[in-house]
Amino acid sequence: MKPTQSRSMIAPARAGSRACLLALVVVALASTGATCPNALRGYQVGVSPLPRALPAQPTLEQVIGTVHDNTRRVRSLMAPQAVLSVPGVPRLSAQVACEPPRRFRLRAQTAITGGELDIGSNDELFWLWIRRHEPAVTLYCRHDDYAKSAARKLIPLRADWMPELLGLVTFRPEDQHEGPVNLSDGRIEVRTTMAGPDGAMRKSTILDGTTGLVLEQHLFTPTGERLASVRTSRHRVDPPSGAALPRLVEVSWPASGVEFQLELTSITTNMPPADPGQLWQMPSYEGFQPIDLADPAVTISGPAAPAASPASVPLPAPPAAAVPPRPLLPAPPAGFPTPPQPYPG
Repeated sequence: MKPTQSRSMIAPARAGSRACLLALVVVALASTGATCPNALRGYQVGVSPLPRALPAQPTLEQVIGTVHDNTRRVRSLMAPQAVLSVPGVPRLSAQVACEPPRRFRLRAQTAITGGELDIGSNDELFWLWIRRHEPAVTLYCRHDDYAKSAARKLIPLRADWMPELLGLVTFRPEDQHEGPVNLSDGRIEVRTTMAGPDGAMRKSTILDGTTGLVLEQHLFTPTGERLASVRTSRHRVDPPSGAALPRLVEVSWPASGVEFQLELTSITTNMPPADPGQLWQMPSYEGFQPIDLADPAVTISGPAAPAASPASVPLPAPPAAAVPPRPLLPAPPAGFPTPPQPYPG
């Protein structure tokens, strides 16, 4: 069913909501990683560490091949029991589903209030719904229209990166990759340059030099500002697929001050969903107006900026917290200066 919308005036937000900024990050975000001083700690099945997957001095092709081998083992992923944690916001129970490259669903709720958050993507579009956001809208955008949408100006990220949030990382052949560069604690780094509508973006992918697991990913804007960072930990091998997948995902978005954690207590891979038609379909919530982010009449104002027009969808500022959250990554990652300099030849 094709979403419809009205261009009636949307009132400015009356209350702040950290969840709105959080959700927009998750919609477009893609990247995974983990950090651990002991390279094998957190990647164990029982008491047996993962075997060495890379030689002592791996080539770029060997690193990419190892990452892709892990990713290709997973055709679909379901996490029916998850916990979403945001500083200053009560913990939410959540369910996660993913079928690369673009199918993704994250729903969160409480036992008392019911559904609070719905982020999804299918082959045609992605959507965002937050119960407590004002005005009462459901935001959506078709993938083909994202590059010219108002959302892209705030979050210049590709929608097909969403599966990487769960550890399903891919190095695209059309991007430029360099490395690996040796870092501390047995880690290595692959540096990537990606073409974007506003200029070349940079990505730093940090991996374990023994297992080849992606430990961290950091995304930089064309101007050199760190846009987003993701860490993963508590990796376990999924017996049916043989893939090593994270159980804890930590996300930081410096521009907004948003941090959140997603804990996956159970994972099922390569099993068809009970109702795929419903799972991958954009929902319709009563009382919430569908808003197409690619509509020229719609603009998005940031947390501190006033609405630019009556048709604006404001992103409210996060509420003040009693204790400011600790930054997930207070400094740029080693080996990738800010602003990024030309890679050495």
